Amino acid sequence: MSVLRPCTIIAVGFFVAAFALAITIPPDTSLAAVLALVDPLLPGRIHGVIANYLPPWVWADVMLPLLLRPAWLFPATIGIVFGGAALTLHSTAQTRRSRHHPR
Repeated sequence: MSVLRPCTIIAVGFFVAAFALAITIPPDTSLAAVLALVDPLLPGRIHGVIANYLPPWVWADVMLPLLLRPAWLFPATIGIVFGGAALTLHSTAQTRRSRHHPR
């Protein structure tokens, strides 16, 4: 039960971030473009770290497609994952509670 509230708060935070990105920038702006607005060298630094420490397929098959997607999609996806975790934890807690306390 103690993990339920943080998962919910994280999910809400990422949904708010996704909504803020969707209304403040053009909806089709890529994540790479937004990162370049924050720091023009950031996409290159990310590529350098991945190239130095991870296999090449991580850049080509994971990061590059992620960076080409709309910027709002990344925080929305994380919000969905944490929202699903919160719902699962909530339903698990309800099921456990109902077994121990029959009516």
